[in-house]
Amino acid sequence: MNKNNFNITENIQFRLFLVLAGILVVFKLFIAESDHIIYRLVCDFLIIAVVTFLFLSLMFFLEKKKVSPISLIMNIGIFNAVVFFLIMFSEAIMSLLFENVNEKLNYPSLISLGITLAYAGLVGGFITYVFVALRHLFFLKQSSNQQVYFFTMVVFFLLAALTANYFQSDELFFISNTFMIISVLLMLINSLRISWIAFIVKKEKIALLILSIVIAVLFIVNLSNTGDVNAGEPTVHKMMLESLSPTLLEFTNIIMIYGTIYFGVLFFTTLFHIPTAEAFDRKAEEVSSLQYFSKLITQVLDFNELAETVTDITTRVSSADASWIIWKENDDFVSIANKNIGFVDSNLINSFILGKVDWKSMNDTAFLRLRDFERISELSQPYKAVAVSPLKAHGEVKGLHVAVRKNEDRFSEEDKNAIATFADYASVSIENSRLLEESIEKERLEKELDVAREIQKKILPDENPKYENLEISSVFVPAFEVGGDYYDFFKVSDSKLGFVIADVSGKGISAAFIMAEVKGIFESLSKTIESPRDILINANEILKSTLDSKTFVSAAYGLIDMGEGKMSFARAGHCPALYLKNDVAQNLRPSGIGLGLSNDKHFEDTLEEINIDLDESDTIVLYTDGITEAKNENLDDFGEKYFIEILLENRNKQLSELTQKVIQEVSMFSHNHSQYDDITLVILKWKQKTKLVSLGEERGHDRTEN
Repeated sequence: MNKNNFNITENIQFRLFLVLAGILVVFKLFIAESDHIIYRLVCDFLIIAVVTFLFLSLMFFLEKKKVSPISLIMNIGIFNAVVFFLIMFSEAIMSLLFENVNEKLNYPSLISLGITLAYAGLVGGFITYVFVALRHLFFLKQSSNQQVYFFTMVVFFLLAALTANYFQSDELFFISNTFMIISVLLMLINSLRISWIAFIVKKEKIALLILSIVIAVLFIVNLSNTGDVNAGEPTVHKMMLESLSPTLLEFTNIIMIYGTIYFGVLFFTTLFHIPTAEAFDRKAEEVSSLQYFSKLITQVLDFNELAETVTDITTRVSSADASWIIWKENDDFVSIANKNIGFVDSNLINSFILGKVDWKSMNDTAFLRLRDFERISELSQPYKAVAVSPLKAHGEVKGLHVAVRKNEDRFSEEDKNAIATFADYASVSIENSRLLEESIEKERLEKELDVAREIQKKILPDENPKYENLEISSVFVPAFEVGGDYYDFFKVSDSKLGFVIADVSGKGISAAFIMAEVKGIFESLSKTIESPRDILINANEILKSTLDSKTFVSAAYGLIDMGEGKMSFARAGHCPALYLKNDVAQNLRPSGIGLGLSNDKHFEDTLEEINIDLDESDTIVLYTDGITEAKNENLDDFGEKYFIEILLENRNKQLSELTQKVIQEVSMFSHNHSQYDDITLVILKWKQKTKLVSLGEERGHDRTEN
């Protein structure tokens, strides 16, 4: 039943209760009272209906409120006390209102009848609540369905109450006695089905002992005060209930008997649970703490918060006076998450513990006595017993979990199990917190790398330049999220195109930052200088002052004159360019060392520039060592020879197909080995036929190799 239906049902039941109560009042006030059986049956039917709907309304109310058993028992005691005072002062109140109370109750006027109805309704309402509360206690924490037992008892309650009213002759009186005896037996049997007592703590059980005695006595007193006085005359309380219905009076007495039996049994049940209450409370505390800690492992990321939770829970479940963690930081042992102990005391005890246990090989919880500690007099508190458990992660001891007591008694086996259990949980949770922190840090770095990757994409050309007599193709594959390879194109003039390829030593984000600096340098120099050699000389001068001694940049710079069909080329320690002419591949290897490795004079003296006259289908291939040094599972290099074979076999294809073929072959070669270095490939193919000029005219003739 969902919540809305639940509320609708409760509202309907309460309204029916009010309607039926109103009908009952009208019936009693305005229908002449009679001993006729029809009158009595109608009256009892209305009373049973009113009590039933009040019972159901209160039952829904208690289930919705989820009242604790102790609170429920307190309410039963309060309502019993109210009924006690009503019984005790009913005669005095009626005597103040009427001169002859007995006559007014036997021959009631409209006013006295209204007062009687109000009194009976009040007592009936209290008794109904008590019955609902007893029903709630009966079903509380039951592991099996007990409805048949309870409702069987209720049926016999009604039968006993009704037969006591309608079978009053001596010949038939045995019927009501039989139903009453069965009802009492059912009360006793059902009162023995108390399951919830095991789920309350020791303090509540002690309070329950006192409450059960007081409430049982109240039930007995109220039951005795409902009967006749010493002279044999009925009490005013009995007369007022009986004037409404003898069945209601009998039902009230039955509930009083049920309450007496239930709380009598409850007293002895609680008494028998007291010796084991402390052990049960401890186990319950351990279970609830483990549940709480299990949730905490996945929810809490802060290491210090987890450590404090561990020491707090351990102190509670092991009855320790104090607890803390010895943590190893940079070969130093420190106290963290101190619970109920100062750092001076914990550090003193740490020195004693570390002298007694082997940090690296410790596997189980160890118990120590501080009476052997030479500096025990320096402690501010008289700690005497110590329990130490290792905190492990991946088989390595990361810390020690310490619990201490002030009394001389050693920790029990239960204490040992509790401390060891929480030490295991602490190890897992602390390691998880570390891993989660690392994961968060990794995620943060990945986001930063995403930004760096986007920046690098903007640094590299979005597209290749387009010329009628020159075809260009390029590809860049970083080994990590970002790389240190760089290539670019510069429009020097309408008829001249500069191009560069570079490789920063190292990998990752630091290389990417240097690569960004290199881009700025070449882009600035290309606007004012045409000679590749001069550009590299100036680039070295700038980078020498910014790069550290362990970092350098290899680079190759070229310039193509579209009108003349000539290319000038210089290389600063970079991989040689490949020059494909007809079916021959030649290395363009002008001398030069890496940028940032040497001073300006030495760099300039060793740097050479070559010039090449381009003919139709001549192809220049620029690359980084990520291609030739790609490795397979046997750590064999892809190699320059195989690279040249692929270029020559596919030289007649479109350049985009050629670059794709190269990357495909490299990927297949190294598919069982992680990418070792960034991969950059730039291919330029001259498409215009010009007059054939010998390779290396001027300075570069002797710098080409087969």
